[in-house]
Amino acid sequence: MIADCRLQIADFWLRLVGLVFIIVGYFGPWVPHETAALTVTGFELAEFAKLLPQVQGGVVPVTRELFLAPLIAAAILLGFLAQPANQQTNKPTNKLLILAAILLALAALPPYQFFLALQYRRQLILAAGGLLLVLLTPLARRLPRRVQGVLVALLALASDVPALWQFALLHPLVVALYNEPLDLGWGLVTCTAGFAILLVSGTLNIAMSGQRSAAGQSPTAHR
Repeated sequence: MIADCRLQIADFWLRLVGLVFIIVGYFGPWVPHETAALTVTGFELAEFAKLLPQVQGGVVPVTRELFLAPLIAAAILLGFLAQPANQQTNKPTNKLLILAAILLALAALPPYQFFLALQYRRQLILAAGGLLLVLLTPLARRLPRRVQGVLVALLALASDVPALWQFALLHPLVVALYNEPLDLGWGLVTCTAGFAILLVSGTLNIAMSGQRSAAGQSPTAHR
């Protein structure tokens, strides 16, 4: 029992570190440049992408809304973090995590003057869906730890991989626009590292839950 409690505390801090990496990295530079005005953060990529002629003309199939996936996933994962499996959650820390999750989800909304604009419709739907899922995360405490681990791992993969894929399509266009070689920004590396940490956390939860289930069934199997 004590060992299990310690594992849950360790997993909480592992996820929290991963989420800090994701958020800091997302708002850090993905396209670095010595000139601050030409530096593009992960948060700015969704707007930046639509300004490129190749993207506007459909020559390069960049889905700019996918650059918002890490932000929305981070919001949902923060909500999960505040809802430990099968535990009551009334601590002030958990309430702060939920508040931070809601603020992150709201940050994905388009500018209010463009709420009804056709070009922002998918972004509005994505952000609204993310906000709804954040508000539903209190239900997650009823889920088994194994299921939470699966959801964390799936969210980490389903948000980071599409954003990296879109960045791989966009990066050559930015290099051509700036007319100089560009390294990967530390924000991109940090954000990806954060999702890798969460993937490890989710996988460990799945594995440990499976071991506990096997241990619980073993006495019955020997009867």
